[in-house]
Amino acid sequence: MKNFDPNYNDIPKSEIHIHLEGSIRTGTILDAAREYGLKLPSYEVDELDKHVKIYEQMRDLHAVLEAFEIFQRSIASPQVVERIAWELFEDAARQNIKLFEVRFSPDWAFHGHSLDWDECLEGLIRAKSRAEAEFDMAIGYIAITSRSMGPASCVKTVDWAIRQRQHILGVDLADSERDFPLREFVPSIMKAKEAGLKVTIHSGEDTPASFVRETIELASPDRIGHGIHAIEDMQVIELLKERGITLEVNPWSNYLTNAVRTIEEHPLKRLFDLGVKVTINSDDPEVLETNLNNEYRIAHEVLGMSMDEIATCNRYAYEASFIPEEEKKRVWEKYFQ
Repeated sequence: MKNFDPNYNDIPKSEIHIHLEGSIRTGTILDAAREYGLKLPSYEVDELDKHVKIYEQMRDLHAVLEAFEIFQRSIASPQVVERIAWELFEDAARQNIKLFEVRFSPDWAFHGHSLDWDECLEGLIRAKSRAEAEFDMAIGYIAITSRSMGPASCVKTVDWAIRQRQHILGVDLADSERDFPLREFVPSIMKAKEAGLKVTIHSGEDTPASFVRETIELASPDRIGHGIHAIEDMQVIELLKERGITLEVNPWSNYLTNAVRTIEEHPLKRLFDLGVKVTINSDDPEVLETNLNNEYRIAHEVLGMSMDEIATCNRYAYEASFIPEEEKKRVWEKYFQ
């Protein structure tokens, strides 16, 4: 489903919800496996794609998360981390993405091979600096704390993000909110906020609107990842608008994970029409075989959003971006106005 149609490819774009771990090229997985002696179900690109890409709707979010095991195993060194980031920036530049936030879960991504978080971050910083210079982009990093790794992991991740806040813009609480209640993680999230980090939280992806309300009331995040089931409750819609919370929406991902029954039923445009600040993102482009151009195509051709409305979503992403004002304003004024 990757798309390079000039109608979408030529549009300057902002993307604020994409996972580094879901953006690893199949060829890179193979190269890492050969270099580090990693076991794979196949060592041919076409065959391995059948194991690392989701082409059809799965039974639920958990079924998709299972596909990440191979991706995690391939993150074998700080050098591989740097390569993954650089190639993601190359792919973003091909789509004319100019304002770009990338999130990663250090405890999840780096623990498989016991990698040093600081060394991995150094590689990420090098890739970022090179891409900003070569592609004229504004790039920022967000550290994810994965609910499934427990509250202690959240404490560790937030403390590290605070220590590295020169390079880490904010934190994201991700993973299944149905299985891992928010309350256990709130103290760490509040600590991050008090330290000046921005906060986004995955909520309302495969859970009802009540979860979005709880997220807002307990954690008061700057943004919410997905949040699409807020559409079920007008009081939650009003709460989002009242608090000025921006949703990071990922249409094709929501379809593949069965968060929406059909892509035509996706509530992106309905949320937009109700006045919610929605943005359009690709989530895990390599796993889901999508890219931001494809998400724009879906928004326009399937969900009926006008190109002007999509441009407004771009502006919402710019306004809600955690990237420092001076950095994001430079690319916005140069490319978007």
